[in-house]
Amino acid sequence: MNTHLLLSKLLAAILSLLDSANLRNRVYEQSARIEQLELAIEDIERISASRVDSSERHKLIKGICDNTKRYDTQ
Repeated sequence: MNTHLLLSKLLAAILSLLDSANLRNRVYEQSARIEQLELAIEDIERISASRVDSSERHKLIKGICDNTKRYDTQ
């Protein structure tokens, strides 16, 4: 009887470790994603404040958005 209890606790501990490792990896991925989005926002703000004509600004901002989308699919 004690063997079953010990085995179930061991299995629960292993599953808990796997779950925490998965959660940690997801947190790191989201942190990297947030950093990239913050950088993209800074770039867009800088471009919007610049004196570049509107068609060039649009191309630059569209490029930033495309790069952000490309990163999202990786």
